[in-house]
Amino acid sequence: MQVKTTRFGTLEIDDEKIISFPAGLPGFEKLHRFFILPVEKSEHIQWLQSADKPEIALLVIDPFQYFKGYSVEIPEPDLKYLQLENPADALVLTTITVPHNKPGCATANLVAPIVINTGQNKAKQVILNGSPYTTKHYLFPGAKETKQQEEKACGGEGL
Repeated sequence: MQVKTTRFGTLEIDDEKIISFPAGLPGFEKLHRFFILPVEKSEHIQWLQSADKPEIALLVIDPFQYFKGYSVEIPEPDLKYLQLENPADALVLTTITVPHNKPGCATANLVAPIVINTGQNKAKQVILNGSPYTTKHYLFPGAKETKQQEEKACGGEGL
């Protein structure tokens, strides 16, 4: 299928690569079809591009690559909704935000991961109730900066 996008032009996307979000995403409830594109020169950052609305593309990451000890316990109703019986079929991604065009200040939403049943290409953004995580964890925390210095440099955008 051909998909027109704002950032990438017209792309030829295999129908099998389309990920269905039956309930949409929070803020994008009417958008149900997305696909994943790699970000150039970045091994772990990808775009989650809408197949329905050309200008909607979210940056996503595999949180396990960036946050040691990150864990996700998917609530039972969400497992049923996704028809996810085998944990190996789950792909977990988190959205990232780059505030004010400052890549070093990028944050990840660890409390609401996107869970994809890769066997069925069915997905949902899951809210982790009672989670120790927040919606803004620094993706690239400064090695020598204190949390206070980092927040000042990023305009108080992160955790």
